[in-house]
Amino acid sequence: MEHCPPSIISIIAERTEQDGQKLGQTLYDMSKRGLILRFIASEEVIYYFLAPWVVGIWEFQVNRLNKENIPLYEKFHQEGIVASARGKTVGGFRVIPVEQEITDDKEIQPYEQVSTIIEANTKFAVAGCICRKESEIMGDKCDKLLEACMTFGFAADYYIENGMAREISKEEAKQVLLKPEEDGLVHCSSNHQGEKIFICNCCGCHCKALAYITKHDMPGLIAQSDYYASVDADTCEGCETCTDRCQVDAIEMIDKIAAVTVESCIGCGLCVSTCPTGSMSMVHKKPDALYHIFADDNDLMQARAKDTGKAFPFE
Repeated sequence: MEHCPPSIISIIAERTEQDGQKLGQTLYDMSKRGLILRFIASEEVIYYFLAPWVVGIWEFQVNRLNKENIPLYEKFHQEGIVASARGKTVGGFRVIPVEQEITDDKEIQPYEQVSTIIEANTKFAVAGCICRKESEIMGDKCDKLLEACMTFGFAADYYIENGMAREISKEEAKQVLLKPEEDGLVHCSSNHQGEKIFICNCCGCHCKALAYITKHDMPGLIAQSDYYASVDADTCEGCETCTDRCQVDAIEMIDKIAAVTVESCIGCGLCVSTCPTGSMSMVHKKPDALYHIFADDNDLMQARAKDTGKAFPFE
């Protein structure tokens, strides 16, 4: 199988032996429907390339959701995406902790900082969360923030051009990220170093990514942050704020004192940021407990493809 990298219309037309003008219109129409990706390098040069289902084609249907197509998307997700994920070991999502709650003396890695992701970009957009929007349409409204999914760079351009998101400034982007933390949403992005093109803000009740932990018993497919929550039992007053904030049920009350199941903790920091007695803190994991972070998007893509057990076409 041949790998098809992002290509301009003339290259695709030559490869497929089609008329360039007609093909250009077809590709543009497909990209407007969210079926393939489009990157406009200039007025004369447009690149087109394939999009995955998640993060990709499914999210791009955010403005086309209705009670007729949502059950179809859900059926495909359960019978296709979730079923095919069983037995796999490489996930694409990584949890990013609440930055201000990291207070230890170890160097904070750039991929653990939403501020670094924001500062590295110049184009920003915010869109509605498709997970929570689907649920709301189907009568199961989530009480957490809806407009919470952020895209950057060319992905922001694509979302804005297709009417799926509104453009925001860098300062607005920083403010947008504060609200999910207040609401108890988990920051997630792609599990690789370097440039990021999105940050999702996920709830434990409806999010498809966290569902691998909360519903499907496949926790290894979501890379935890480099931290875990810890409780000072001497100062904990048993208010249960942390248990309400935890999106993956990693905290329970034992003898009216909060207790963290370290293996289940994803290291998001939501419990720490609202603890009224300051009894919760973030602890850096030991080196042998850290989840692998891939070098870049291509490194992650190769690892995920090899994880399928099929002949991998990209080498």
